[in-house]
Amino acid sequence: MKKKLWLMLLSLFLVVSGYAAGVKPGLRFWGGATMSRYVGTPILEVSIPETSYKNSWRTDINLGAGLEFKVSQTPLAFILDLGYLEKGTNLDIYYLDIKTGSLPYSLGTLSQMGLARVNFSGKWSPYLLAGYELAFVLKHRGELFGLSEPDLKSDSKKTDFCLVAGAGLEFKGQKMSPFLEVCYHHGLVNLSRMTGSLEYYPSIKSRALVFNAGFKFGKS
Repeated sequence: MKKKLWLMLLSLFLVVSGYAAGVKPGLRFWGGATMSRYVGTPILEVSIPETSYKNSWRTDINLGAGLEFKVSQTPLAFILDLGYLEKGTNLDIYYLDIKTGSLPYSLGTLSQMGLARVNFSGKWSPYLLAGYELAFVLKHRGELFGLSEPDLKSDSKKTDFCLVAGAGLEFKGQKMSPFLEVCYHHGLVNLSRMTGSLEYYPSIKSRALVFNAGFKFGKS
């Protein structure tokens, strides 16, 4: 709870500081694809020695909107985004070295991102991004050893916190600027409570590559 409060206060501080320093506000809309997987596999009480599990990437969607505050006469901007991110994993089952099946897991989050952006000059302007994602778990479902898509939300942590780093390319326009972005989200929270359907998961952490295309309205 303290971490969430500090993040909210930090976001408010950045907005107020930006206005004091003189900013050019802009409105962002974005959407795209998310490639994600978990770190952590189940440990069963009774298992076949020749059987093993590996997480592989799965593809989902994301969309959202936000505000960008460009600090005047500097290459720096601050971004506050709010969006829906679909993450998860494919848990692949191997007998010896032969893949015998795959169990899909789907994690839907309402995510608030706070990002610092440093851009380079030019009509086509590349830029770098760094910041955080505070994700509130809306759903967590999976196909778990013969059970058809059980609801895992009650056995999952309510929030995830990720470090974010990425890059993008923006075409600067007078009123509207299209952009492309790719960011890596590194989850720090163990999402498993080790109860119910996730009893045999001592650790689940999210990893995601988020690919976005969008438009920014406002002066660049």
